[in-house]
Amino acid sequence: MQATKRYLTRYLARRFAWQMLGGAIGLALVLLVFSLLNITSEGPPSWLVAVATVTAAIGLGLVPGARELEVTAARALLDVDDELVVPARPRPAHRIRTAAWVAGHLASGLLVAAGLFAGIPLAVMIAVEAIAGESFRPGDSFYTGLPLPTGPVSLVLRLIACTVFGLLSLVATWPLGAAASALAGRVLGPTPHDRMETALARARREAEHTRLARELHDGIGHALTVVSVQAAAGRRVVAVNPDAAADALGAIEDTARAALAELDQLLAVLRDDADDAAPVALAPALDDVVSAHRRAGLDLSAQIDLPDGLPALLSRTVQRIVTEALTNAHRHGAPGPVRLTVGHAGDEVRIEVVNPVRSGSGPGSRLGRRSSGGRGLSGIRERVALFGGTVEAGPDGGAWVLRATLPCTPMPRGGREGAPGRTDRKDPDA
Repeated sequence: MQATKRYLTRYLARRFAWQMLGGAIGLALVLLVFSLLNITSEGPPSWLVAVATVTAAIGLGLVPGARELEVTAARALLDVDDELVVPARPRPAHRIRTAAWVAGHLASGLLVAAGLFAGIPLAVMIAVEAIAGESFRPGDSFYTGLPLPTGPVSLVLRLIACTVFGLLSLVATWPLGAAASALAGRVLGPTPHDRMETALARARREAEHTRLARELHDGIGHALTVVSVQAAAGRRVVAVNPDAAADALGAIEDTARAALAELDQLLAVLRDDADDAAPVALAPALDDVVSAHRRAGLDLSAQIDLPDGLPALLSRTVQRIVTEALTNAHRHGAPGPVRLTVGHAGDEVRIEVVNPVRSGSGPGSRLGRRSSGGRGLSGIRERVALFGGTVEAGPDGGAWVLRATLPCTPMPRGGREGAPGRTDRKDPDA
């Protein structure tokens, strides 16, 4: 019983209120249209009043703010669970749908109001005439103009018809309200263009999250690798070689400070007040990367020869690739010399890192994937693919070899990135 009462209160009463709102506005619109037409022509025809009223209802739906009011009414009175949108910049599809919805709202309200305030009284009057056996006089306000029943059968049929018509007029609010509730999401909901914009915005957010995750892996992961190696080395020599332990602690301090600065830049991207034009988590210079790994104990020989005017984004990608490759060499490689070569030939930048590797522990092996999750090499491939380059990584004899080739178009002297043909993207990593 309580559930039935709640249902009647929540659904029927609210939907009835929604229809009465439409009926009141619709009736006011009908009276306004009739009055205006009556001024121009005495006794305008009914079809002209109907056409003018529908046109006025459509025009009312095009008024700014009409969609906001209809969306609020649908959410509050129709209990619509579907997504309803109020676009900041309405498109023609939004305006057409809003106009159609307003016209339907007013028509539904007028229909329910006509049933309650005209249909039910008319059914009662017809039944009273049939039972009394006497028609109201033509001059009376309740005159129906229908002939009286001619016998008991016609009397019963007329009473049944009056009862059915009165009940239909009474309960018309339920099917019309249910139909309005079901259609609200389709008419006032997002258009295909809205859904496409939402999907693109979600894709951009996911790409940004992926880029930030890659930056964290490349920058912070590299720093933690150096810190862990230096900490282990310092712990082993702290008793016998305090100077070496102090050097290890100094390297840990420098690396941690640089990692914190980089992390602060990454977190700034997530703040609403971050400057979109600001560089995001700039990688350290190649010389600093090489020096950090040498201090961490890596037997590293480096030959670096990059062209002048290298675009900043390409330079940053080269730095990240080298950082990841040396981190993998430090994490997975066997003791022995590591060779880094960064050079250029024609319009290409070439990177090669060769390091000895333990059996079954390379970055691409099963063990390497288990310890690092395989994100390093996949991140390198993603970065290189954005520039249309190539990557080769795998065992070669007793060494692990990584080769990356990136197309290179040096910036003209005095030029700047982002001049003609510039896009709004902050970073190709996205």
